[in-house]
Amino acid sequence: MAQSGLAETVYDPITTDDWVKTHPAMEQRKTPWGRIFGSFRGSFLPMARSAVRAEEVPPAEAPRPEEKKPEEEPAAQFEFIQKEWQNISLQDNWDGFRIEAQNKVTETLQATHSIFLGTRLRECGYLYHFGSVFQSPDQRTVLLARAGLDGGVNGRIIQKFGSCWEVKASSNSDLKDVGRNMHESSVEYSGPERALCGKLAWQGAWVGGGSFVQKILPQLQMGGDLTLVGVNGVTSIGQVGLRYAEGKNILTATLSRTPPSGMPGSPGQVHELKMYFVRKITERLNLGTEFKFSYPDKDSGLSLGYEYIFRNARIQGLLDTDGKVSCCVHDAMGFGFSGVIDYARGDYKFGMVMQVAPQPEPGQQPPL
Repeated sequence: MAQSGLAETVYDPITTDDWVKTHPAMEQRKTPWGRIFGSFRGSFLPMARSAVRAEEVPPAEAPRPEEKKPEEEPAAQFEFIQKEWQNISLQDNWDGFRIEAQNKVTETLQATHSIFLGTRLRECGYLYHFGSVFQSPDQRTVLLARAGLDGGVNGRIIQKFGSCWEVKASSNSDLKDVGRNMHESSVEYSGPERALCGKLAWQGAWVGGGSFVQKILPQLQMGGDLTLVGVNGVTSIGQVGLRYAEGKNILTATLSRTPPSGMPGSPGQVHELKMYFVRKITERLNLGTEFKFSYPDKDSGLSLGYEYIFRNARIQGLLDTDGKVSCCVHDAMGFGFSGVIDYARGDYKFGMVMQVAPQPEPGQQPPL
């Protein structure tokens, strides 16, 4: 019996320590050596403090969040292949004092009024335009119309189909100058890998054309444009171009060929090379440059520009080797400034604008 009792009584450090901790009297009777070796056993034998059982499964590691890849740029229409440079160089320059007022007629219809004072657009020095803008609730249909005292009547319609197709039509008529009448329609397809466009216009003669842009690499796009004019039989104007965008750098180049003008002493076919480079310094500041060279007349030019977008304002500036300096400032509060100086011709043009627009909806920022 004694042997069987000794065989059943086995010292288990885990259960013994736990039993001692549950009996304060035994905790007080522990000798100093027991306290020392007890701490020694707990420090170097972690299994003596906690029992690991087979049914216990260690907690699984939390899945790491997937890194978001930057969205790839879709294919651009050929006419907007240098869109970053167009945002810098295409400025709304005017002279004199201009007042623009907008009136919200309904949720989808808006009326616009524009008054020019002290302008050189008309001999009398003033001009008035009235227009309207309609936009469907789903923003897939847009109608624009405008008429002015100068005799010009303009209309434009934009209709979207699906997620990639868009149909546009516009008509510009001048009641005083028939040569300025123009009517145009186009069909555009803008997909993630390619962009197509077909146009048909009438401007004293039939004009037709098409363009194609293909995405070769995520950073590289290449395409071309061909325009046919019904003058002297059929006259063609062709362009090819490429766009390379990586990170904050955008490089664009186009090569065009135009037929001879037919004027005495004018060269034959003219080939012109244009190169654009835009650097996004920050999210608000863009710097860009344009270089152009034509052959065989060997004419060249260089332009430098910048665009800075404040939280409630936008500033554009442009300087070229032809001696022209221009700047345009628009503020979300409705004030703006425009200035153009042509040193080569001695022409100076400055203007100010004040806009009166309805209050934006809650959560919307006024457009610049």
